[in-house]
Amino acid sequence: MKYEVTAMLWKPIAEALLEDSDRILYVTRIADNRLIYINGPAKLECGLPEDDTSYEGQLCHKLLHGYDEPCPHCKRSMINHQDFYRWRFYHEADGMHYWVKDKIITINGEDCHLQLAEHMTEQLENERKIQRELEKERILLSCVKTLESRMRTQEAVDSLLEIVTRYFNGDRAYLFEFDYENQVTNNTFEWAAAGVEKEIDVLQNVPLEVIQTWIDAFRHVGSFYISDLDENVDRSSETYRILEMQGIRSLIAVPLEQDGQIIGFFGVDNPRKNYEDISLLSSISVFILNALEKRAYHATLEKLSYEDGLTGLYNRHRFNHTVEELQKKPPQQLGIVFADLNNLKYTNDTYGHEAGDSLIRTAARIIRQVFGELTFRVGGDEFVAMRTDTDEEGLRGLIADMNALMEAHRANVSVGYSYRSGNTDALSQTDEADNAMYAEKLLYRKQHSKR
Repeated sequence: MKYEVTAMLWKPIAEALLEDSDRILYVTRIADNRLIYINGPAKLECGLPEDDTSYEGQLCHKLLHGYDEPCPHCKRSMINHQDFYRWRFYHEADGMHYWVKDKIITINGEDCHLQLAEHMTEQLENERKIQRELEKERILLSCVKTLESRMRTQEAVDSLLEIVTRYFNGDRAYLFEFDYENQVTNNTFEWAAAGVEKEIDVLQNVPLEVIQTWIDAFRHVGSFYISDLDENVDRSSETYRILEMQGIRSLIAVPLEQDGQIIGFFGVDNPRKNYEDISLLSSISVFILNALEKRAYHATLEKLSYEDGLTGLYNRHRFNHTVEELQKKPPQQLGIVFADLNNLKYTNDTYGHEAGDSLIRTAARIIRQVFGELTFRVGGDEFVAMRTDTDEEGLRGLIADMNALMEAHRANVSVGYSYRSGNTDALSQTDEADNAMYAEKLLYRKQHSKR
């Protein structure tokens, strides 16, 4: 049955159009679900020409949605004559979202279903983009706060990596730093999700040539995303072998660049969401670089606080700290050697302070060469060496080696030592060695009193 388009027919429709003229509109007779009217935007959705009227009398669920039976999502049981029923609909066939308004209107004495629909896909996408941007800003702010906290650099960066891993729903996040002098790279920071094995211990001193393709990519394109290991990486390459060994199928990598040089990279393994947000990692990398600079600065300060500027040996501050540590955790055996450089004043007075400094550096070099790391300059002409890995005979042998080298370089030291195996006591042994050295120093002065 066709309806004659009369003023009576158009009046309720026109009223609705005045309210929502820019939206998809259709009217269906409730009794048999057959279409009475669809507007231009609705025809466009159905692929019908603007002047087409072939829709009249067709089943609404068949023409509009392709269903043989009434639509399962139809809200007819929930609508009335008074108010619009508002709801949201997702059309699976075209992947579009709609805001929908339904109402019952009367045409020629019959109840009809009026539906108005408006595309909301773009709106939803914009909302999602805004939400993603807000979430990115939240993550970035959280990362910045973490790095600016009072935590140590190690703890702060580890916490940051946890935040990043969770945002990307990845397996692990990490930092690699390049050592161009030794042509290797080291995994210096890592955070792994529960159940994911950490790889930091095995990723030390990796030759830079192994990741040369990555370095080239960093230089030419900056950050990159490996979406599929098999498709994006040469299977015969060392890079493929290393990634496959770790169970890495995809990853994001962002270079760490300082003064125009790539000094490492920041990455996430197997990201399962938000992997398009590489720019977030790039932003975070700026703050990571700042944290690494702070770490280097503090390391320099620590080195200066523990190192003697003239000789490179540890200074008295470090010596006192070492004694305290050995008191807290006494070793099974401990040998402490005090050595006082003889004739330093004579050298300074006769040949000048540059010659005296040269003599001090020579003595320091010999002591370090013979005794190893735990060597200290604790005064102008006074040195201390410690060993925890030798017996007394071995310690005497080291002292003899030192004296021989000193003589070969025209230097001379007064020596005293203390050795214990079991019941070691760094504090009292320090006094014993110092007293023994002082006694030998007095003897040396008596024997060379004319000088």
